Amino acid sequence: MITKESPIGVIDSGIGGFSVARKVQKLMPHENLLYLGDGANTPYGNHSAEEILTMTRYMLRFMEDHGVKALLVACNTISCLIDQYRDEMSCPVLSVVQAGADAVAQLPAHKVGVISTCFTASTHCYPDLIGKVAPDKQVISHGCPNLANLVERNVGNPAGQAAIDDDLRENLEQLVNEEKVECCVLGCTHYPLVEENINRLYPQLKLVDPAEQMARTVGRYLEEKGLVNDQPGQGKLDIFTTGSTEEYTMKAAKVGLDPVTSVQFYPPMKL
Repeated sequence: MITKESPIGVIDSGIGGFSVARKVQKLMPHENLLYLGDGANTPYGNHSAEEILTMTRYMLRFMEDHGVKALLVACNTISCLIDQYRDEMSCPVLSVVQAGADAVAQLPAHKVGVISTCFTASTHCYPDLIGKVAPDKQVISHGCPNLANLVERNVGNPAGQAAIDDDLRENLEQLVNEEKVECCVLGCTHYPLVEENINRLYPQLKLVDPAEQMARTVGRYLEEKGLVNDQPGQGKLDIFTTGSTEEYTMKAAKVGLDPVTSVQFYPPMKL
């Protein structure tokens, strides 16, 4: 049975969803969080749609079994396919892509860039959703084939920052200096983890992090349904991964998740 103390679920292909969990912890510190990152199969953007749906449903079953009161689909690649699985959960399923579109609609910018995985870019989900909520915007999408994987491997690692910077230049140079976009949506939850790198390279570029809008949206839902956790003290954050628990423990600390109650292994789905 879902109660006020039931956790908010967060799923992602890897550590990218840490950026969403971090926002929820900041805005709603009393809430319990349950995180599942599919470290064994990341990045999802390099898989077929059929494989992505199979892996997503594996994570959905985990969240359903743990009785989450809302599910945040932090992975943009998974969110692009949300209509194919949203009704399979007994709780609301929130899309990070929808959150990004809603955030863009509130901005005065007319020319909007979106950087994402190649799969997300190929689905046109961002231009389509932004077009529905803000038809006056011109959206230019760009798929980044390697960036999510670079962030997954190197977040918090000083030795890996040069490679991340080189990849960011390769993917943002045209959007910023040729297309002259006024803002850029970080259309993969890995990308806010290197927001400092982007700000250093392109200080004039306004960045849109859908995670903040997503955290606000789930907060409003919990208030409307009377499901806000009113227990005193900091909520729990239990992290599960199909990858390395040592790596997730280290990277959770690097990106500022605090406190982390536990980091546990969950057997991966084998394709």
